[in-house]
Amino acid sequence: MQKKIFAWAMSMAVAAMITCTGCAQNTNSSGTDSGSSTAQTTTLDDNDTAEAAVGQSLSAIQSGEAGVTTDEDDLCDNYDAFDAEITLEDDSTKVKGNTKAVSVKDNCITISAGGTYRLSGRLTKGQVLVTGSEKVKLYLDGVEITSPSGPALVCTNEKRTILSLAKGSQNTLTDSADNADTEINGCNVSACALFAQDKLTINGSGSLTVTGSSVDGIVCKDDLKLVNGTITVEAAQDGVKGKDCVAMFGADLNVTAGNDGIKSTESNDDTKGFLQLEQGSATVQAGGDCLQAETLVWIADGTYHLTSSGTAVNTETGEANSSKGIHCGGDVEIAGGKLTIDAAEDGVNCTGSLESQAGEVDVTSAEDGIQADGDLTVSGGAVTITTTGTVAASAQDDFQPNNFGGGNPPSGDMPSGEAPSGNPPELPDGETFGGGNFGGNGNTPPDNADNRQNAAASDASAIPAAAMQSTADSSTDAGASAATAAEDATSKGIKCGGNLTMSGGSCTIDSTDHAVHAAGMAVFSGTTLEITSDNKGISSHGNLEISGGDITIHSCTEGVESKAEMTISGGNVRILDASDDGLNTGGSDSGFHAITITGGYIYVNASGDGVDSNSTWEMSGGTLLVCGPTSGGDGSLDADGNMTYTGGTLLALSSKGMMECPESGCLIATNCNAAAGEQISIVDKNGTVLATLQSPKAVSDVIYGIGDSDSADYTIITGGTYDGTLNEDGYGEGGSVSGGTEVTANGGTGSMNGGAPAGGGRGGAPNGAPNGGQGGTPPEMPNSNNSGGNIAS
Repeated sequence: MQKKIFAWAMSMAVAAMITCTGCAQNTNSSGTDSGSSTAQTTTLDDNDTAEAAVGQSLSAIQSGEAGVTTDEDDLCDNYDAFDAEITLEDDSTKVKGNTKAVSVKDNCITISAGGTYRLSGRLTKGQVLVTGSEKVKLYLDGVEITSPSGPALVCTNEKRTILSLAKGSQNTLTDSADNADTEINGCNVSACALFAQDKLTINGSGSLTVTGSSVDGIVCKDDLKLVNGTITVEAAQDGVKGKDCVAMFGADLNVTAGNDGIKSTESNDDTKGFLQLEQGSATVQAGGDCLQAETLVWIADGTYHLTSSGTAVNTETGEANSSKGIHCGGDVEIAGGKLTIDAAEDGVNCTGSLESQAGEVDVTSAEDGIQADGDLTVSGGAVTITTTGTVAASAQDDFQPNNFGGGNPPSGDMPSGEAPSGNPPELPDGETFGGGNFGGNGNTPPDNADNRQNAAASDASAIPAAAMQSTADSSTDAGASAATAAEDATSKGIKCGGNLTMSGGSCTIDSTDHAVHAAGMAVFSGTTLEITSDNKGISSHGNLEISGGDITIHSCTEGVESKAEMTISGGNVRILDASDDGLNTGGSDSGFHAITITGGYIYVNASGDGVDSNSTWEMSGGTLLVCGPTSGGDGSLDADGNMTYTGGTLLALSSKGMMECPESGCLIATNCNAAAGEQISIVDKNGTVLATLQSPKAVSDVIYGIGDSDSADYTIITGGTYDGTLNEDGYGEGGSVSGGTEVTANGGTGSMNGGAPAGGGRGGAPNGAPNGGQGGTPPEMPNSNNSGGNIAS
């Protein structure tokens, strides 16, 4: 991608250095007579050599080998001579110079030969028509044209037209409200104020105001280049249309449109139908889409303010039109510049792939902030997204915390000395369990898929869990996803129908729906993410991998979720307030949904399960800190398969929850009595703090990873005064603790005076309780649920 940006930037730099042969400061700009009745042609080449070099594939456009560039004609806006000078006046237009090339009839001024023409003056009921087979340059020096029928300026010539706006001049083109599509010189002329059948360039340092009272403002049936000048367009329907492309190289463009703002409409040729925004600025207020293209939107630099109000209505059906900030039938590439988008629907929407490489993007949208049906990549730049929409009922998460099981219950007594009981602990807010005995009986655990409300299964962007298999599978299913989205709008921050890659730059997201969602895989390796969400923080239907970057989720339902597998090998992940699970894997299918942690720093504060795997859970490195639930239906760690700890810093806290732990290598305490705000410290036999964590809520249960070490070498201390430094999550290492309350570990796995509980995995009563505990007797349950039945696993 870097190569494509560099290639295009170099081509622009070279083009900008071209000398404008035949251009000079115009000595006739004051309106004096040139004194010549014969044509005074310039030395510009009539052959469009630069245009002939355009490539014939979309990949060439994207790589910078094609697209459109500026040549001498595009850059030249002052002339040393004119073929003719035309002074407009109702019923009295005057022509000086080559009078054979200009004819006047009934306030219609026709230019029929190639050359350079200076226009000034006013027509209140007239039109300027450019015909013929040659290139024409119009130097507008204070022109005001209002047409009673058809566009004010019509260019039907077979070659390009260049409009140069004289320095300091103000020029206006207006059509009438009853203007309609018509045929002129064999061309189908659209209802608009300015029409060009062939290529059109607007340059100069003056201003041009175009008012499309009937339908559109500017319509070009080929390439439209806006090189410089101040251009203001007001249109009843579309503001600026370039069929093959609209390219900005430095103009200051202001568009107010009843429907779409700036658009390129060619859909039958992948090398055309694109927007190429190189430099300049644009302020667009549109009832429909602000920027719309069929194949590609490519933004390299410039400043763009896009506001889509959602007021556009299809004149034939009466239904609301699309109302997006950027809407593309192909790819969107953001390689620089500054975009501010306020959209009634999606901020950015494309049916192909999207890449944000550099620049600044600030989106406020009632639906998705940035949405791509294909792959989506963030490799640089700064992205800020706020979504405000109400999430459709079928896309909401209905949390029902009735999936309990997996891992091993701790050996030894449970807190408070309650007797074993088959009744489950109470669920929050009076919720009930999904029926049947609570916990396991040593057999294969039941499939809990039916017990969970899987929001993503009904999500508008959902793809079956098999999407994890390959990019191709994800992309194939994305079409059905897009069709559903039209009926069931979502309000996600970033929504990807293919694979999501975030390798650089920064994203700040405040969303009413999922903050980041991928229908395929999701890979995070370097982006800084700040997330606040009324729904899930990050979710993917395919595998989710985190190897770098900084992810902070300030609030959410679930923090980071994968419907397939999750692997964390690096980076920083901070989930500060999850009303449901912190990390979660699982789906409606029977596939493998493992969580594997080999590195990185992970902090979780969750009201549901801290870390919840619907398959196996494995940790061999990194740092995992969990401030888990205080209700009975969840635990700091949860897995439907084996839980394996072999290395790294593991400190998991909870209170009276459904406690599960790895099969070996952990120190367990279920008899803490720490209040919210107190520190829980793990101290070695020398008094050195190995890990301390200030919990935002009360703690009764502690799991700490010790590997092959002897539990006798560790002490758990609640409260006290820590002389070290805590990080922003309240975590510290090293130093010492004075005061506080020592807690005797009453359970453990691995080399904890008797080894791991027998039976393993889910279900069954734990045997070999430490410190003389009764073998085969289950640990006591918290609180007052003491009637018979099976204990929870």
